[in-house]
Amino acid sequence: MKLVRPMNKLYPVMLLLMMTFFACSKSELQRTIRREMATGVQQDSVFLGLKFGIELQDFYDHCRELNLKGIVKEGPRNMSVEYLFKDSLDNPIAFNFYAHKNNQEGRNQRIHQYNTTFYYYAFALNRHLQSDHLIKMLPSVLMDWYGGNEPFTMVKDGKEHIYKIDGNRMIDLFIFDESTVVATYYDLSHLYPELRK
Repeated sequence: MKLVRPMNKLYPVMLLLMMTFFACSKSELQRTIRREMATGVQQDSVFLGLKFGIELQDFYDHCRELNLKGIVKEGPRNMSVEYLFKDSLDNPIAFNFYAHKNNQEGRNQRIHQYNTTFYYYAFALNRHLQSDHLIKMLPSVLMDWYGGNEPFTMVKDGKEHIYKIDGNRMIDLFIFDESTVVATYYDLSHLYPELRK
């Protein structure tokens, strides 16, 4: 008599449930994007006076101006711009950012995406200052900075992402490694021109 392992029969069911969950998650994100784009609200302000749609040269000039005022400095390996702020417990957080360059040549290309990272300065010394703790407090930081819609969590490509979508501005946060949270700012009116109102 052959014994049937109950788990073998459950695998197809579990796979189907997981596929349904991921499909629902993706469609929920698409529904939210469509709903926000349908409002016609244009949120071009990103952070520190930077906006979507500016030219790359304007990005460089603005960052140089912020640097001269002592608001920002060069980021790690001179590959980004760094802005420091503190959490509610006075722990310093580094916010590094740079304009995403597309395939257009020259400094007159327009910016429709900003790549950013957050990390605690003292993450290596303190377990409570690593990325899994940082990502829990970043939604409240984004609400303080921008107001608007509450961030929501979804699974994308097997990773948990936190999205904040207001009009055409979408912010996508996820844990990159034990120290770093990645946040990408997207101009949805550039990504989905057919959804512009």
